Amino acid sequence: MNVRTSRRAALQIGAGLFGLNLPQWLQAAPHAGRKSSDISCIFLFLAGGPSQYETFDPKPDAPVEIRGLWQPISTNVAGTHICEKLPLMAQRMDKVTIIRSWQGRNGGHDVGSQHVASGFLPARNEQYFPNFGCLVSALRGNRVPGIPAHLGLPVAARYTNPPGYLGAAYDAFNIKGDPSAPTLQFNKLSVDASRFENRRSLLAQMENLNKLSVQNAGPFEAHDKFGAEAISLLTSGAMARAMNLDEERTSLRERYGQNIYGQRVLMGRRLIEAGARFVTINQAVQGGLFGDGTTDGTWDNHQLLFESMMSVSEAPANAPSGYKWHSYRGPGNLPQLDMSLSALLDDLEERGLLDTTLVVVMGEFGRTPRINKDGGRDHYPNAGCVLMAGAGISRGAVIGATDRSGAFPATRPWTPEDVAASIYHALGIEPHRTYFPRLPRPTPIAAGQVIDGLFA
Repeated sequence: MNVRTSRRAALQIGAGLFGLNLPQWLQAAPHAGRKSSDISCIFLFLAGGPSQYETFDPKPDAPVEIRGLWQPISTNVAGTHICEKLPLMAQRMDKVTIIRSWQGRNGGHDVGSQHVASGFLPARNEQYFPNFGCLVSALRGNRVPGIPAHLGLPVAARYTNPPGYLGAAYDAFNIKGDPSAPTLQFNKLSVDASRFENRRSLLAQMENLNKLSVQNAGPFEAHDKFGAEAISLLTSGAMARAMNLDEERTSLRERYGQNIYGQRVLMGRRLIEAGARFVTINQAVQGGLFGDGTTDGTWDNHQLLFESMMSVSEAPANAPSGYKWHSYRGPGNLPQLDMSLSALLDDLEERGLLDTTLVVVMGEFGRTPRINKDGGRDHYPNAGCVLMAGAGISRGAVIGATDRSGAFPATRPWTPEDVAASIYHALGIEPHRTYFPRLPRPTPIAAGQVIDGLFA
């Protein structure tokens, strides 16, 4: 890891924080404590783009080639219906708001993901603006020593360059692999505990050499602070405790789902409870036609959508020839989301954390209205759904609507820019303020508006 470069970038950022230099900012942050207005966020990124028809915006009156195979079901909110394959969430709709008139701009995985994860459409296919969690990390710093402000499970987020203009100093800490035996990563560097002492000794020698070469001691206060935070992360034991799922009841682990996907959501709750400010979870099962890795699950169902969303344990009889089917014996994306999201909402509420934890569920775009010849739906940025809960979000609300076929918003469209402004607003960050005056041009946090009716 290029320590010196990262820290220089961090110092440049820190100099613009409300007129404070970085050491002053970091010194002030821990004394603020955690107040009722100190909001955290769990961002469930449904990588690949979920179908709005088969989740939270069914269209039972549309022709069969559009409405699909599944029926809507009633929920515990009168007049609100969702897909029948989400029965657990149907009993928790009084805890959430659905935004049905969401509309994106780009149907590519990379550009679409960068757009929704940052709130800015990237220019020339290159992400400049940081993902939400990275910016929150830069503005707020760590809440608790030894717990990073922003974590990704397993990455934050797929298809994106999370830190954008902030640079590597504010990249997420990623926890890859099986949550039962996780591996902590910082950027692309895995931290091996057995080699840590040697690296710390080397770092101390480098710091001493740097101090001899520069007269101004101010920047080294920040150097020392970052070094102390890194050491705290690896030695305090706080992360090890937060990542230890064995402390949870078996019954609770089963409610989330006893597989790597459900356990990642449970770990997300534990990290928030331990003091993390923002946790991004790529919530998508890997399998079927899309490979057998453990990191890059997807909702990208161009083929066999109805079979793949429920289970990928066995290849369906109509699987296209020429493709390899990758089996995964856990539930598919829909039952997995139903289990883990409903458990998360209950768990946060029972622990008194739902009022201080924003939950966001969305992908990079929706899916095409008409089912294609392969039994799937393709990329479609013109319509989609976003689910939000907690942190002052209205309960039991539905914002906006799409037309009869679900092709376009029938009411005012709400864009990724508006979702971004709403997320920052929920987190207590003024979305239109410029926080980084040393950047080449005035750079706002978000470009959209807070969504009407989203907050109670």
